[in-house]
Amino acid sequence: MTYEDLDAEWNNSSEIECHTSGSTGNPKIIRLPKVQMLMSAKRTAEFFGLTKDSLLYSCISPDYIGGKMMFVRQQLLSCRFAWETPSNKPLQNYKGDTISLLSVVPSQMLYILDNIKEMPEIQNILIGGSSIPVSLRKSIASSGLNAYESYGMTETSSHIAIRKIQDGNEPFKTLGDITVDNYNGALEINIPGWQKLRTNDVAHILSPSEFFILGRLDNVIISGGLKINPERIEDKLSPYIECPFIVTSVPDEKWGQRLVLIAECKDSMIDEISDICRTVLESHERPKEIHTISSIPRTPNGKLIRKYDQFP
Repeated sequence: MTYEDLDAEWNNSSEIECHTSGSTGNPKIIRLPKVQMLMSAKRTAEFFGLTKDSLLYSCISPDYIGGKMMFVRQQLLSCRFAWETPSNKPLQNYKGDTISLLSVVPSQMLYILDNIKEMPEIQNILIGGSSIPVSLRKSIASSGLNAYESYGMTETSSHIAIRKIQDGNEPFKTLGDITVDNYNGALEINIPGWQKLRTNDVAHILSPSEFFILGRLDNVIISGGLKINPERIEDKLSPYIECPFIVTSVPDEKWGQRLVLIAECKDSMIDEISDICRTVLESHERPKEIHTISSIPRTPNGKLIRKYDQFP
C-alpha cells in the first residue's frame, strides 16, 4: 500500500483495513472505524501540541498502523505531511523545514544517532513498532533528542500510552481519558466510548494512568515448575550483549521447557555470552543452550519473531 492508496480508502470507507504485526502469532486483518482512529489522532495531537501549522513526517510504511496513524493525524489537523519509502537510512535526503513529529521504528534511530549532525531540526520523535533495546535507549537519552516510546497495538489504533526516553526508567502514561487495569495478571485497556481490551502483556500498574510493561504472558517459559519471563532476562543481558538476541525455549523431557539464547553473531561469541550469563543472571535464568544465527527472523516492522521452530 502507498499513502495515495490510503487516501483513497479513507475517502471511500467508514473503516480502514489494518494488519496486525504477526510477532506473536499469525498476522490478522482487522477493520478500524475511522471515528476511533480520529479519536486516537486527537489524543496524540494534544500530547505533542500539534496544530494546522505542524509538519508530520513518516518513515513507516502505511501498511502498518504506525504509518496509517500519521496519515490520520494529518487528516485531523489539515497540516503538512511528508513521507519516504521506509529504509534504515531515514531522512538521508531530507532538506525541508523543521519536523514537528517524526515517526520511526527503533532500527531507524540507529542511523539518526550516527548522523545526528546532518539531521534536520526535529521537535519530537515517536518510536514504535517494537521494543527499544537498553543500549539504544541509553544512546537516545544522552543524545538530547526529544524522543518518546509508544505503547499500543493495531487494535487500539496505535498507542494508548507514551513515555519520554531519558535517564531513568519512566513509566508509560496513558493519553487522554484512557485507563488501564489488571485482568488475570495481564494489562487491560479501557478506551471510553469504544472498547475494553484485554492484552497478553504483563504489567506493573502504578495507577489507572501509569504502568510498566514487564513482558508477555504468552512468552512466559515454565521450566522445572518455575515461571520465567524471557523479556526480563533480555533486559538484564542487553547492556552487556551488543548483538541482537532473544531468549526462548525448546521442549525438554525433564524440565518441560529448556531455556535457549539465540544470538545474531558469530560462533566465536558463544563463550563470551556464556560468561556474561553466569555473571549477570540467577541460576534459574541462565540459558541451557546458546546458539548463533546469521539473522533472527523479524516481522516487516522490525519485531523479532520468537518461535523457535521458525529458526533453521
